Amino acid sequence: MKLTLSDFEIKIPEINIDNTSEIKIGSYQDYTIQTNACEILQFALESSNDSNNVFIVGPNRSGRKGMTRKIIEKISLSQRAPQDLMYVFNFKEEKKPKLLKLPAGEAKNFKSELQSIINSSVQVLNKTMQTEEFQQRLSSLEKDYNEQREKLWSDLRKQAQNLGFILEASEKGIVSVPVYDGKKISSSEFENLPVEIKEYFRKNSEKLRELIEKTMVKITEMDKEYWEEVKNLRRYWAAFSLAKLFEPLEKKYLKYSDVFEYLQNLKEDIASHLSQLTSENQNLITYLKEKRYNVNIVVDNSYLQGAPVIEEDNPTFSNLVGRIEYYSQMGLLQTDFTMIKSGAFHRANGGYLVMEAEKVLRKPYAWEVIKRVLSEKEVKIENIQTAEGYSSVESLEPEPLSLNVKVILIGEEWVYDLLRLHDSEFEKLFPIKSQFDYEADLNNDNLNKFLAFLSNTVEENDISHFTKDAIKEIIKYSCRLNGNNKRFSLKLGEIKNLLIDSHNISQKNGTSPYITSKDIKDTIKFKEKMFSFHKKKLFNAIKERKIDIRIEGSEIGQINGLTVLDTGDFTFGHPVKITAKSYRSSSEKIINIHRDIDLSGKIYKKSSLIIENYFKHKFSSFIETGFGVSLNFEQVYSIIEGDSATIAETLALMSSIANVSLKQNIAITGSMNQNGEVLPVGGIIEKIEGFYDACKNLNFTGDQGVIIPSKNIDNIVLKDEINEDIQNGKFHIWAIDNIDEGIELMTDYKAGIPNEKGEYEEGTFYYYVSENLKKLSKEEKKEKDGKNNK
Repeated sequence: MKLTLSDFEIKIPEINIDNTSEIKIGSYQDYTIQTNACEILQFALESSNDSNNVFIVGPNRSGRKGMTRKIIEKISLSQRAPQDLMYVFNFKEEKKPKLLKLPAGEAKNFKSELQSIINSSVQVLNKTMQTEEFQQRLSSLEKDYNEQREKLWSDLRKQAQNLGFILEASEKGIVSVPVYDGKKISSSEFENLPVEIKEYFRKNSEKLRELIEKTMVKITEMDKEYWEEVKNLRRYWAAFSLAKLFEPLEKKYLKYSDVFEYLQNLKEDIASHLSQLTSENQNLITYLKEKRYNVNIVVDNSYLQGAPVIEEDNPTFSNLVGRIEYYSQMGLLQTDFTMIKSGAFHRANGGYLVMEAEKVLRKPYAWEVIKRVLSEKEVKIENIQTAEGYSSVESLEPEPLSLNVKVILIGEEWVYDLLRLHDSEFEKLFPIKSQFDYEADLNNDNLNKFLAFLSNTVEENDISHFTKDAIKEIIKYSCRLNGNNKRFSLKLGEIKNLLIDSHNISQKNGTSPYITSKDIKDTIKFKEKMFSFHKKKLFNAIKERKIDIRIEGSEIGQINGLTVLDTGDFTFGHPVKITAKSYRSSSEKIINIHRDIDLSGKIYKKSSLIIENYFKHKFSSFIETGFGVSLNFEQVYSIIEGDSATIAETLALMSSIANVSLKQNIAITGSMNQNGEVLPVGGIIEKIEGFYDACKNLNFTGDQGVIIPSKNIDNIVLKDEINEDIQNGKFHIWAIDNIDEGIELMTDYKAGIPNEKGEYEEGTFYYYVSENLKKLSKEEKKEKDGKNNK
């Protein structure tokens, strides 16, 4: 049937406003268009099951990320902000920094208070060591020590005297000198002594050596005890002095056991490093303050209202689980707990982590570390080199964080299917699938939600409001984007870009304080101009007859098919000449040139087999010895894929055999089954406009048009220019359900219905096909018989 504008007109529900400024929406409502997807997402996010991680499935640029963000943020506001996270020095195992937790916002206060106390501690300790009481106790210890030491030496000297020696100090230590007749004896004098006297001194010398050794052992023990007592006195005195200093902080954090324990250990360590902290070595003091007594806040939630919502746009291994940085010192790599950096899992703990699945899969080790973290429910900070075991640099082992986070992955259907099919852990870790639709019915309810989306886009991006006519134009654009005149597209990201760009165009046009329908149309034209370079070149080639397309008259075995070219950022349609040639053959042979030279895809190969089977079944009783037909897409040198040319190829094939011409002012598209029933195809808008543009470029006669499947009527959303020519009867669209209807439109012949004998009425299209098949067979048989007679 021939279509009128009313057959594919977009029926927009009544819009009861003059412009979008009249829409009073207090919050973002447009996501409710995706009712099912959002209900599933909300269920998962509010569930107490922390394993309900979600995979958002939806087309790119559908606004799925923005919608998801709004839902999560709304839910997160009703939840408590999680704890701050800090790493501190581990005084028992310095390579394993301790993880401390405090309520949101307290970490900064804790660090500030602690640094103040550390600075005060150095001053207090210096003063404490100078107090009279401390010096008296230190002097008392020293006096006792000196007295005991002197007594040991005095006793040793007496024992040496009794053995005939006196003790003297030398560079080599203690030296025993023999005394004979009341005077010291030199070594030469000793040799002149009587033998019995020398023997006496030798025996006593051995005894004295043993006494000296015993005395030295006692002195060493006494020294050790003395310095230990001094150290304990210093430590005690420091601890006593620090107790009052730390008391307010300890009381404040008493209920946080890990923090309180750290403060106790910190006091002890400061006391044990008293001599360093009270020395004049400022570099050493600074080092202790910054590298031992510092606090490394890795997550500060002081700014949060509710649970965190973290979007990680670069999900590398280190960005997810954190890293340990290094600094160079004397040519060696060094690190400490202050060099620990948190990852997205740390910042999202107690809330939600949102990532794009495709980006995750493109980052080495990212998917594996996500699985590990979710399975173990803890996140361990480490560098990838350490995790994979190919680092020889000594590193830290920070205390892991117990995890409480829900992960939301966003991706297209193919990404979801890839993970589900090839990773056995995927469905366990991501049991919730929230499917975002790509379209919505054009009804009152959805229109109101779409208007809310427009209003919020205006508010969020500070752009001008839209008039009622502009809104209608936006809806038409959305329907065109979706390729459906009854449903509009939910690619809200792409529509949002149009709205923002139209504001800039409106400002340039400067004709109204509002964005008008003209501004929308100008924006659409500008966007098309931006990406239509290849379309312009191709249609120039058609206009210059470098690409041979006929749009007038009629030809035997020649038809205008319709195809779509996708350049990546722009899609457009254009006509293509399809030709068929028939000839005598000893076999029933249909040559499809593109298929037979392997310049076609699987779907196209399937359609070519459907053509063969349909034709041979329909005319099998008229084929006696055989026939030959070849099919070709002229001036097409790339791979052909798809089945939308099935009807066109079949008509060209039969036209060639029937010797009946086909109209060249009509182009046709449509798939077909083996019964000759026409099936819908894709790219209807582009195909119709492609043939229209070709006619405009060559010679627009007013009798041109296209034939499409009836099932594609809902997919017609055309530009105003074409609609106007259709309305004025200058361009035409016919819709068919069966190939017979296409034959009658393309040839002005009746297709023909077989009688009881299976023969077709004379003067019908199928009659000429069947008669010429008989003729080809007879000629082939006659030629074969002639050869046999020779």
